[in-house]
Amino acid sequence: MSFSTTIYYFVNDLFRLRGQRITIKDLEEIASRSGSRVSAMPDKLGAPGVMSRILLKAYQIDIMRITIEAESEEAIRETLRGIKALYGPYETFRGKESSIAKKYDSA
Repeated sequence: MSFSTTIYYFVNDLFRLRGQRITIKDLEEIASRSGSRVSAMPDKLGAPGVMSRILLKAYQIDIMRITIEAESEEAIRETLRGIKALYGPYETFRGKESSIAKKYDSA
């Protein structure tokens, strides 16, 4: 059985406050140490709904969506711990896509 979770960072805030950029090289290095797979995708956060998303795209906030997949929750937990150590606290989405990340963020 495969587990997955999704987190995100506000990339402009991360660069402005810490001077860091999220790179796939760093994420893959962290994931390889814990035996998981990671993917990152730039996205926008904001207006709910299809029409609002289309009309207000220029006003939405830039985020980096990071998805972690592994065979065990422990591997995901180790990857989340490594990402948090490198980039600081992460944000989670509502719903099932971030349920594992929420559980370990509050612990």
